[in-house]
Parts: sequence; structure tokens; C-alpha cells
Amino acid sequence: MATPPDRGRSIAVCIDTRDGAGRNRLHGVAQYVRRHGWSMMLVRQGGPAAAQEVARLAPDGIITYIADRWLVRVARRLHIPLVDTALGELAVALTVSVDNDAIGRLAAEHLAQAGLRHFGYCGVTGRTASEARRASFAAALPDVALLSFAEPVGEGEADLDPLLRWLKKLPKPVGLLVFDDKLGERVLAACRWAQLAVPQQVAVLGIGDDELMCEVSRPTLSSVRLPTPRLGFEATQLLAAAMTDRKIRTPHLKLPPIGVVTRGSTDTVAVEDELVQAAVHFIRAEAGKLIGSEQVALGVNVSRRTLDRRFERALGRTVREELGRVRMQTARRLLGDAALTIAAISRSCGYGTPASFSRAFHQHAGRWPSEYRAEIRIV
Repeated sequence: MATPPDRGRSIAVCIDTRDGAGRNRLHGVAQYVRRHGWSMMLVRQGGPAAAQEVARLAPDGIITYIADRWLVRVARRLHIPLVDTALGELAVALTVSVDNDAIGRLAAEHLAQAGLRHFGYCGVTGRTASEARRASFAAALPDVALLSFAEPVGEGEADLDPLLRWLKKLPKPVGLLVFDDKLGERVLAACRWAQLAVPQQVAVLGIGDDELMCEVSRPTLSSVRLPTPRLGFEATQLLAAAMTDRKIRTPHLKLPPIGVVTRGSTDTVAVEDELVQAAVHFIRAEAGKLIGSEQVALGVNVSRRTLDRRFERALGRTVREELGRVRMQTARRLLGDAALTIAAISRSCGYGTPASFSRAFHQHAGRWPSEYRAEIRIV
């Protein structure tokens, strides 16, 4: 059997692994490297020092997480391809990144479905990706005046005064999309200092689903889950094509988010009708069971007709539609777990058969569960 032409390649991987986004990208890179018999050299520092180290290693290609000008220069000097796993401030010829337009739409849907009418975005100054996420979130809310704030990258609870002032001025209740989970934890800290109740006054949604950061936040942070391991895998696959001079049809590949992982920071229903609030909380708790609109009405001790009428008046959708929405949110998240079968996912989402689940998912997402799964996971 002939040896594959790219076997024995060595690549430099310039990824900061101090947070989940970097570690998960590295995991995807490592999967491709192991499958193809390459060697991987991890360069953790950035700037000129990283470029010097890469030049010394003389790899066949480079994978980065936000490339800087020094790494781009050394790639050109060595005449080797470089693939970036994010959209940074530099124009790079080959990139694999998340689809920020899809993130904006998903975040807007999640926050608007809670009955919120005011929305804001908290970002990072000078970051191309941050501005792209703000713009996509605003585009998904065309009839809303989006309230925006940006600051240099901050740590923990240091220098919170500008953020505190902005949060206090916001109309309440408000739904906030935050650039990433690290900044999301900072926003939650600022809300505590400002004595703003989360999620009742300020509902906060992060991006990235860094599980450790989300779980140590107070309250726990809801977040848009991204296919970060697949970003690393697809970037390495793109690098393989570039190193062997194969034709590249999509030099700037964008991957959609997986779904929203709901935690305490967005667990709210911004409506005055207490009956509707109770019904929504019942649905969120029980949607994984074989229930319908009748069981929800029984759970809050009213007739189905009464509940449907008040539900539509408060949220603009029926109880049945809310059940489907919550179930589909769970489905998108579970489909990212390769260990779960479609049958197991259908049961977890409250469907009697895999066929009924598949039909509902296709109606919701425009594709079958197996197709969606193929889009988001490493093959």
C-alpha cells in the first residue's frame, strides 16, 4: 500500500491553550495529526518570540488562533502555508472560523423568545470578531435599537466603572449578548456590583460555551456553543490541501454554531403574566417527557384554551410552539455529542419515536438530524 503523500509532515501549532477555545481547537488539530501520522510542535507564546521559534523549527505549515504579523511574515519567509482558526485583525489567505451571522441570529432568537424587548451587546475594542458579532446581532434584530458597549480586554473585577455605568443606564429588563464567556463572567460580576438582578433585570448570553468559565460564574452563564474542535480539525485539513498544492475551493470556511446551552443567566421570562411565567418554567423543566399542551395546562391548573390565549397574548406564540422550540434547542446541543444515537436524543427531547423527532427537526432546521450532525462534528 502506497504511503499517503502528506504522511510525515510536521506542523507548528501556535495556539494559546489557557482557555477552552484554544484547548478545543488544539484537540481538533491533534485528531487530524494522529490520523495522518504527522508531528505537531506546539508554540504557546505569541509575538516575535513565537515567530523565532517557528523559524527555528522549520515546519511544513502553521496553524494559528488569531495570527499576528510576525507569524504571517515568517510563513512568507519560509514559503509555507498558514491557516488561522479565527477571524483576526490581519487578512490571512486561509481561515476556518465560526459563522458570526449565524451566531447573531441564534442569540437574538434565544433572548427574544424570553419575551425581552430591549437588547444590548458588550464587546471588546479593536477586535474584528467582536465588531462582526455586534453587527450580526443587530442585523438579527432589525426593529430594535441595539445598545452597545466595548472596552479593552479586562480581567475579573478590575476597572469596572465604565461597564457599571453602562449597565445601570440600560432599560430593564434587557438581554445582553457578550463577545465571549470570559467577558460574560466579567459582565455578571459588574451586575453584582451594580445590584442588578440576573436574569430578571439583565439576561446575559456568552459565546463559546467554555464549560469551566460558565459553571464558575454567578449565576451560571448561558452560552452559544461553538464547534471549536472541528475548527481545529478543518483548519488542519485545509492546511493539508495547501501543503500538497491541491485546489482549495473554500479558502475561508465558516462553521455554524451548535446551539445555546441555557444556564442561570438567561433563565427568565420577561412577561407580567404570572400564569405564562409558570407555564414556561414548567415547559423548560418537563419538555424532555412525553407531554403536550394539555399536560402543560394541567401543570399550571388552567384550561388549555385559557393558557393558549394568554400565552399567545404575552409571547406571540402557542404553548405547542414553545414546547417545540425548547425541544429543538436541546436537540441541537445533543446532536453535537457523537456518543448519543438519534433514538436516544429523540427520547431526551420528549418524542415518542425517532421518526417523529426527525420530522420535527427537519421542519425546524430545514435538514435532517443526521445532516445537521455531519455539519457540526469531526468526521
